[in-house]
Amino acid sequence: MERELSERYHFNPTDFDENGCRLADGKTFRDVVKDFEYAFHRAHTTEYALNLYANSQTMRLLAKSNNAEPFMIYGMDLNCGHNFNPKDDPFINKCMDEYSENVLVYGIDSAYMTDFDEFGTPILNDDSEIFPLTLLVDNTMRDDEIRLSTPTTDDDGDLEPVTNDVPQKEYV
Repeated sequence: MERELSERYHFNPTDFDENGCRLADGKTFRDVVKDFEYAFHRAHTTEYALNLYANSQTMRLLAKSNNAEPFMIYGMDLNCGHNFNPKDDPFINKCMDEYSENVLVYGIDSAYMTDFDEFGTPILNDDSEIFPLTLLVDNTMRDDEIRLSTPTTDDDGDLEPVTNDVPQKEYV
């Protein structure tokens, strides 16, 4: 059975402006997510987060904080086999639903990635355990939370099967 290490982190969405920056200090939501990544690694010293789950609204906040173009909104909604509803979100990923038969998975660089090429693209090191965060929409989650996780093959009794029912930890 697939298992994962998973932690939930909370924030206040009203603390952020329309550009994804925290009103109090200008810190971007992306940088807040990086803080959550560091907390995840401190809690699981041999593991790095590989997946970020959040609802659509939180993914939009993340996209704004990364200054993403409207057609590159992170975290597609996967509903009934469709990637998005073009009536609700006509610019999402340049209508990739029309041009792709595959479900595309989006990601952002890990907080632990430090090497970038001349275009700003992270350079992957296959020998490390550090990879981009895969962004996965989970619309059962609240607007004030994200979940970081990493799959594991360990058969530790403390690990849970992969579900949405994960014990919550609050970090701000």
